[in-house]
Order: sequence, then structure tokens, then C-alpha cells
Amino acid sequence: MFKSLSLVVALSTITSVSAQVEYSAANASPESKVCVIAAQQGLSAARTEAQKYGINISRFSKTLVCNGEDVRDIAKQAALAKAQTQDTAVALVAKTASTETELCIKAAKNGVASIAIHGHKARSLRCNNLPVREFVKQYGKAAI
Repeated sequence: MFKSLSLVVALSTITSVSAQVEYSAANASPESKVCVIAAQQGLSAARTEAQKYGINISRFSKTLVCNGEDVRDIAKQAALAKAQTQDTAVALVAKTASTETELCIKAAKNGVASIAIHGHKARSLRCNNLPVREFVKQYGKAAI
């Protein structure tokens, strides 16, 4: 039996002055430029820029070191920092007042174990056309 919930998605960008780091080249060398691009735009952009200068950045081994760190690690840190500055807020809203819908919201709020007392009904429950476990994985930390 298909039960649906409305999902209200709002993107909110959170910027933290202390979390943002300015990267600048210490000199005009191509390696410094590639390091700055890796820190600001990621590994793909750094590899593209490196190719212009004949520098090969391996995906698997250390080939370029920036301030004592592998360029791949710097690019990963930049990607993580960028991901942390954007937060997606999701609000679950019940479309119907059915028991199944209430179970879906309860599972999202408190976890699948909270609806286990409903036995077979809980195991076969589908929320927004997803099995309840997948629904909870996807929307379990949503604002309710």
C-alpha cells in the first residue's frame, strides 16, 4: 500500500568566516598555481590546469606536494569544507492522516526500531514509494 509524504526541501547556505581559508600561491611557479586551484576548485580542475604545464597528477600515488601535503588530500579537504558550508533542510509533512503515514513519520523521527511493535505492517511499509528502511536512511534526520 503506497503512502506518500510531502517533502519540503529548502537549501540554506551557511557560511562561516572561521571555516573559510584563503589560499594563495607562494610564488609564480606552475606547481603553486595547481596547488591553489586544487584547494579552491578541486582535483579535477587542478588536473586540467596541471596538464597545461605538463604536470601529471596521479589519482593513486603522490605526485605533487603542496605545503607538505599531497595535492589530492588538499583537494579532498577543500571539497569537505565546501560540502559543510551547504546544508539541506528537509521538512516532512503528512499528506494524509492514515496510520501508515503516521508510522512513516515516526520511523523517520525515531528510527525503524520505533515501529517494530507493529510487526508485519511495519516490515512491508512503504513511504514515498520507498521501503521504510530506505526512507529512514534518506530522510531520518529531517526536520519534522
